[in-house]
Amino acid sequence: MKLARRDLLGATLSLPIARGAKGAQPPWPGALVMGTGRAGGVFTVFGPAWGQLINSATGISVAYRATGGSSANLLLIEEGSAQLGLTTVAVAAQARSGTGGWTAGVKLESFRALFPAYPSILQIISTHTGISSLLALDGQEIGVGPDGASGAAAIPAILAAIGVRPSRSVAGNYDQQVKAMLEGKLAACAFIGAPPLPAISAAAIGRKLQLIGFSLAQAAKAVKAVPGLSHMVLRANTFPGQNIDVGSVGTLNIAVGAASLPDNLAEAVTMAALKHRKQLGTVVPAAAQTPQAQPVYAAGVSFHPGAAKALREAGISLPGSAVQG
Repeated sequence: MKLARRDLLGATLSLPIARGAKGAQPPWPGALVMGTGRAGGVFTVFGPAWGQLINSATGISVAYRATGGSSANLLLIEEGSAQLGLTTVAVAAQARSGTGGWTAGVKLESFRALFPAYPSILQIISTHTGISSLLALDGQEIGVGPDGASGAAAIPAILAAIGVRPSRSVAGNYDQQVKAMLEGKLAACAFIGAPPLPAISAAAIGRKLQLIGFSLAQAAKAVKAVPGLSHMVLRANTFPGQNIDVGSVGTLNIAVGAASLPDNLAEAVTMAALKHRKQLGTVVPAAAQTPQAQPVYAAGVSFHPGAAKALREAGISLPGSAVQG
């Protein structure tokens, strides 16, 4: 499903009352715009939690733009319509190289990584008794989450790497796609996000769902084919009724900012998150722990100089080659 760029970006903008700008050189703005995501995903809760920390630390007001997600947020920054956003390493790597279909071959250069936020895992579910493996998805119609999100951007390449080609990958809101699957209109749903995704957890209550996993060999093929991807595991009890570990693949969620952000502001918004990991963990449990930064720059995604200063002060090692002004 292909939508116009406007559809990818979304149209919802929530603008809090602006406070006065912090006096600093170069001057800081009185407000920042942050690209988040869609209901049923995790960006919609992590983004505002981080934004509140930014406001408390700097006095700068943050407005939230509800977009499709990872790729849409990078487009917002590229167009100058946002200064902050959330994405994944896998999608950011596509943006840097211009290899994702959503980039139209254009390399996006206007964003920089700020900090690693939390891991996201590919979660594939089905209610169809005949679909219990990845290979069974071949030729089927599946939901991949909102246009502009990590799933829609990366899942086709992930499945193609193991020889699975659905007849159609349908984009749409998480809750709507799960409902369509329950009604038999989709064979499966495949979403990338911090587990457990709310839309899947709700569907699993009182129902028997097939949670479809990756073998080690399948995960290795996907990781080799898609930069920024790694082998991950959905631990037992992640979802209601799941009593065993299920292998999968995933990527790291990262906070990003415009390359044009003043260094001291990029440092401040990054440090606001790093100092309050436990608080962020109350809204997204996986965010309580600090992930490694290495997967970010290993995928060709550079850090903002101001963010690099904050990361190093927090004890996170970064080589000079990982930073770009």
